[in-house]
Formats: sequence, structure tokens, C-alpha cells
Amino acid sequence: MKRFGGIVSLLFSFLFLVSCSDNSFIARRDIDHFELLKAIPVGTEYDKAIYSAPTNSVFALNKASQEIHIYRDGKRINSIGGLGFERTNFQRLNDIGIDTDGGLLALDKVTKVLRKFTAEGLYISELKFDSINQPELFCIGNDGTIFVYDSTSSELISISPLDSKELYRFGRFQIEQPINIDCNNDYLFAYNAKKNTTYVFYLYGQYKETLTGQFVYDSFNHLINVDDIYPLIGLQIPPKLMTTGAQILTLLYPQEIYLVKIAYTRGSDATP
Repeated sequence: MKRFGGIVSLLFSFLFLVSCSDNSFIARRDIDHFELLKAIPVGTEYDKAIYSAPTNSVFALNKASQEIHIYRDGKRINSIGGLGFERTNFQRLNDIGIDTDGGLLALDKVTKVLRKFTAEGLYISELKFDSINQPELFCIGNDGTIFVYDSTSSELISISPLDSKELYRFGRFQIEQPINIDCNNDYLFAYNAKKNTTYVFYLYGQYKETLTGQFVYDSFNHLINVDDIYPLIGLQIPPKLMTTGAQILTLLYPQEIYLVKIAYTRGSDATP
């Protein structure tokens, strides 16, 4: 199997680069208001939920069962994962993300493998992080660059989508035990739930600031505070986690997942 490792890695990088290389210019828009689109009853407690605009899907991560549940139109259509050694199983499923084509990405902390699936959960390819001690979290830049949080060194590591090689490291002594990292065109932001703190970096590694509270950036670099969102849609307590993608905020609660649209002054193209 080892002789095919390099081929698989290059194939993954090629597929990933093709789907993530759209850097077309987008005219800046200002936020007009936030609009509740949908409340999805899930009946279980997840660790992370993310919205895929191209496929109108929600991927929900359950670390306890090592599973990813796939929702579409408010209903669960499939599940992948569980403890095991097949391509759809995991040894320690720790994070999920979305490719720009709407596909699902899943990170296994023990095997150090990032796997790519279709939006329906079919395996496509994988990339191995041999040089990283404990890859725990990840996010994807618009140019396909992979950013991985190594919990051993408490560093963020930039990985090239062309050859899977390490580019640079940053964040040591500045970032501490995040439960989620994400990035947009210019910033990488990491959230520490215990301290209720968001660490912000420029994508090339420079530290920007530390914010008190849970914040995300949209694609136009607007800073969004979770405390400004959940009261607007009639909720009394903050979500476990808020993620953003394609002008949609995903608010994760123990029994429900809420999708909130960011409406801009010139309109929004992302509507589930």
C-alpha cells in the first residue's frame, strides 16, 4: 500500500487545487440584516455543524460516535464514519470542513489523514499529514492552502495544495486550545470555548488580535459577533458553536441547528 501513498497524495492535491483555486474578485458588500432561514431538528448533540451552499447540505460532526451526519432540506439523508479501518471509518474523527465544490472533508487525528467525500458521503481521496504530530483542526484558504492546528506544539501550519509540503508555521504562544478554526480571504480565526476567546491572524501568519467572545469573519471581512445573532432570531442562550460559509451562519445547539442568512445591501446569492 505504501507505494501508492505518493500517488494518492498527489491526486488529492490535484482534486483539491482544482476545486479551491477560484480567486475571482468579489465586489465588497455591506451587511444589511440577518435572516433566520431554517431550524433543523436533530435530536442529538453534535460537536460541529457546517453548511455547504453548492449542495444545500449540512454536515454535523459527532465525536462520541465518530460519525458525520448529512442533512439536506432539513432531513438526515446519510451517515458516514464509526470506529474502524475502512475508508469511511475513523480512528479519531476530530474535525470537518467543506471544499469549495460543496464536498465534505474529514480529519482523523490518529491516522493523520484528511479525507475528501462527496456531499452524499462517497469517498474520493485522501491526504496524509506525516510531518504533523497531532493534527487536530483545519481550514481551507480560497487558494486551496490547508491550515492545520497541531495540538502538540500549539501552532498553525500552512500546507501547500500543490505538493502537500509545509510552507510556514505561526501562532505559537498566541493561540491556546481552540475548538474550531476557520479562514476567509484574509484572516484565520480560532475560537477557544473555555475562555470564550477568538484569536485572529492574517493568512500569512502575522498575529492580528485577540477578541473576547465568539466571532467569525464573512467573505467581505465583516466581523460578526455571535452575541449579536442569536437574540435576533429569538434564542435565549448562545450556541455551542457558530460557523460561517457562503454567506450563511450555522448555529449549533444541542437539539437543533439554525441556518441564518447574512443579507447584504446589494443582495445575497446564497439561499438554501
